[in-house]
Amino acid sequence: MYTIGNLFATTDLSDVRIKGSVGDLLGKLIAGRITSQEARDGGYREAEDAFKNCIDDQIIVGYWQGEFWGKWVISAARICRYTGDQELAEFLRQGCYTLMSYQREDGYIGTYKDSLNMFACDRQEAKKVVGWECNWNWNVWCRKYTLWGLVECYLLLQDPKILDAASRHASHLIKELQDNGIRLCDTGTFNGLPSGSIIKPMLLLWEITGDRKYLDFSIEAAGYWDLPDGRCPNLIANARSGKPIHEWYPESQSWAKAYEMMSCLDGLLELYRVTGKQAYFAAVEAIYERLLEAEYNTVFSVGFNDIFGHAANKINTVSEPCDVIHWMRVSYELFMLTGKSRYLDVFELAFYNSFLAGVYDNGKWGSRGVRSAGRHITAELQAGFTKNHCCVNNLPRGFMNMAQAIAVQGKDGIYLNLFSEAEVTLSAPDGKPVTISIGGEFLQNCQAQIGIDSASAVSVPLFIRIPAWSKATAVRINGQEQAATAGEYLRTELVPGATSVEIQFDRTPVLCEFPYELEEYGPDHWACKRWTLGRSDAKSYVPPERMARKRMSTLRVGPLLLARSKRVGNTVEEMFGEKTVCGKEYQCTVTPTPMPGVRCGFQVEFVSADDRFSTPMCDYASAGNEILEDETHFSIYV
Repeated sequence: MYTIGNLFATTDLSDVRIKGSVGDLLGKLIAGRITSQEARDGGYREAEDAFKNCIDDQIIVGYWQGEFWGKWVISAARICRYTGDQELAEFLRQGCYTLMSYQREDGYIGTYKDSLNMFACDRQEAKKVVGWECNWNWNVWCRKYTLWGLVECYLLLQDPKILDAASRHASHLIKELQDNGIRLCDTGTFNGLPSGSIIKPMLLLWEITGDRKYLDFSIEAAGYWDLPDGRCPNLIANARSGKPIHEWYPESQSWAKAYEMMSCLDGLLELYRVTGKQAYFAAVEAIYERLLEAEYNTVFSVGFNDIFGHAANKINTVSEPCDVIHWMRVSYELFMLTGKSRYLDVFELAFYNSFLAGVYDNGKWGSRGVRSAGRHITAELQAGFTKNHCCVNNLPRGFMNMAQAIAVQGKDGIYLNLFSEAEVTLSAPDGKPVTISIGGEFLQNCQAQIGIDSASAVSVPLFIRIPAWSKATAVRINGQEQAATAGEYLRTELVPGATSVEIQFDRTPVLCEFPYELEEYGPDHWACKRWTLGRSDAKSYVPPERMARKRMSTLRVGPLLLARSKRVGNTVEEMFGEKTVCGKEYQCTVTPTPMPGVRCGFQVEFVSADDRFSTPMCDYASAGNEILEDETHFSIYV
């Protein structure tokens, strides 16, 4: 029922296997968060019980316990497609049935006892309870994730009872708003951004059922973002202005929530596919460009700890994993619609750096925010829960987005996009399988050894993405050298039988001097509070003196941001001392040197006219991905 289709078919997760160190980490996460008895008796049951307990509106500041079940089952349903685990499929079915037992006769499923409690609370009254001027309400946001979880489970299980529950749940919200004269944009917190993100699952439901009311509701919801009165956030109208998001309205830190806004962009792209209305696509495209200009941060994500507040000019960075996942998601969706490899350049850097940094190496937990130095913000108690966290529950989705991006099928051939170890099976034009096996040492040495086995009797066009960062790329196909251009696809033909592809990507180290004059701010500035975590008694607190206070450089090799870390023997003085290579015309040599405890290790030598020194470094994602007592564990700065 799409008016505008993707240029590529979505790769079935069952046809992909992520291997190597990334696959090992995924395996730990699947066991630690989804398939183990500990995960089910702990995290899952706690999320499910929220619908029995209904405590989200017990105080004036609304909780958001209702989001966690949906996030858990969306992740689990996609993992089930990936693994083919039938026991997990049945667990999800029974989980949906239990959830459905809490559904009211009118269709409502929620964790707010009062389904009409959907407006931002009074800031002054909330301050009396929580100590600060909070205006939270997450009612519709939670209902969004419940709806999406049910829809994902229906798509997996094809169980009509689950679809009926999802339809009744969505229909109840639409009717409740209409009967009470409530506009969706007036509900919830952060100027309605969380509530507006329900467009995406509403459209998925419309695509399944064909019920026009879900589409009409989504069109109406998007219309609230193009109003002549300029009401915040007015996404579509403000996208046309050309201004960066932090200049749309005063104090963007009070309203411009990154995760929720990018969730809305995902919905607008889906609405563009359905209706063909160019304004929806144009708005997302324009906002995406403004994010690259003003919000792209030093760890290849966007925003500053879940806020669009001109993150690009802040040398210190915190990025929430939910932000990274949705930045990857919007990048992937734009690629699928346009075929432009530049979106995958962004996706790749986000995945191998800021996303993987948030996945803790035991697979059981993760980060609430990945920092540029010190230690990451470990996910802690949230919404009264002890075994769930919004970012942790979302982590499997990031891996599954990566799995589907590795290789895709276009009308004109197969597109190979990512190069860490994996195996993907696609189809030739005659329906015969084409299996792509990716080996080599892409992350450690920027190499890929690719074997392709085509059972087709005809040749199949293959397009190999050459990342924009690989300025000089050597490609040999069946032993023959091929010309490759950075930022473009190299086209070749897969003949029946076996094809070998050897790629040496450019591993020239790139020293990146921070390009802005440093913004001066003290401990009471919102960015300082969001970087340090604000509370000195918090487990992940890092004091302001650990923030970079002068222009420094970072180092990238291939797709990897490098970091110093105590994991590879760096000292506090090396990581947090006064010395920097920034502005001093250093050259550097990077030697891949496998080191225990990290995905990729390197010995780095810096040389200037009057200085020479050497230091071990590792990939940023491995530098501190665990619960740490030490506030001086790693740093990306040199």
